[in-house]
Amino acid sequence: EKFAINAVKSLKRMVSDVRTFVNKVIPDMKMTIRKYLNVKFEYLSYCLKVKELDDEEYTFLALREPLYRVETGNYEYRLVLRCRQNSRARFAKMRNDVMVKLELLNNKHVQDMIKQLQVLVISLSQYYKDSFETLKEAKIFPIELD
Repeated sequence: EKFAINAVKSLKRMVSDVRTFVNKVIPDMKMTIRKYLNVKFEYLSYCLKVKELDDEEYTFLALREPLYRVETGNYEYRLVLRCRQNSRARFAKMRNDVMVKLELLNNKHVQDMIKQLQVLVISLSQYYKDSFETLKEAKIFPIELD
């Protein structure tokens, strides 16, 4: 019985480490990816807005009609370009951060799982070894087994 209690204690530590990974690390990674996706959406929105403004300008040029926005200094277009540039920088930074974090998470996952499986194997083998030694000494069965 005491061998089983020792095995369960070592398994509790292993389960605790796996729970920490599942309950803390993975939700943090999901939150980081959500932030990345929001920044990506913002960047792509600015790209679309720039494309719409360019198309509008080309349409008015093709019709040879004046575009009020262009005649007044094209401030809106310049503002959207600046916002797109800032958004692109944030997007590139977040993409880099997410890639690094995913790589670290993958490495940690591999190392932790190897460690946890080793703990499992060691504790079970120790339990079986101790149980076998205890039962080998006891003469419970009068029958010899091959």
